[in-house]
Amino acid sequence: MNNYYAVIASFFDCYDLSHARSILGKIIKTADSEKSWKGRYPVDVLHFSERLQQLIEAAFGIVEQYDFKPEAEINDDKELWFLAKHETYCGWHVHSTPWNFFPRYLSKKEFLDPYKALQKFTSCHSLAVWKMVLKEIVESALSPNSVDETDNGSLLSAWLYLHKLVEATHLIEVRSTDENKKPRFKWKDRDNEY
Repeated sequence: MNNYYAVIASFFDCYDLSHARSILGKIIKTADSEKSWKGRYPVDVLHFSERLQQLIEAAFGIVEQYDFKPEAEINDDKELWFLAKHETYCGWHVHSTPWNFFPRYLSKKEFLDPYKALQKFTSCHSLAVWKMVLKEIVESALSPNSVDETDNGSLLSAWLYLHKLVEATHLIEVRSTDENKKPRFKWKDRDNEY
């Protein structure tokens, strides 16, 4: 049995949220153009897509097994929606601000319960289709050909749902606890590190 939450933690060990959103956006924009990847190295695209595919598989595993952690869901709190409680959505990165973690693709309901975003993501396409969409995007990003539209939907739809996936899993990672690993620093603890 896979530990889907370990996959999520591993993804965010490699990429902080703003970097993950940035590289995902660059890959999709490049796939939509008739230019090839202009990043540092093509292996960056391949590594990111590999990790993103694992994140997609973890999302499907969590939803299929209904393996929801209650601490990742928060009750509707009017004060919370103004995002004053940084520990509910901010990761711990030295040079980041709450704006770097501000949810850009999630609805209020998905912010409060990120599993709703995972359910929406998994109901949009099957796991096999998401793997094919990701493969088409990566191949187009690394070639001078534009993907225009994937065989399984529009790039705009892929953009939205993949960003929702990244943001929702980030919220789950920030809010969840795992007794088998050392707890991550929380936003409020960041000043105590130095």
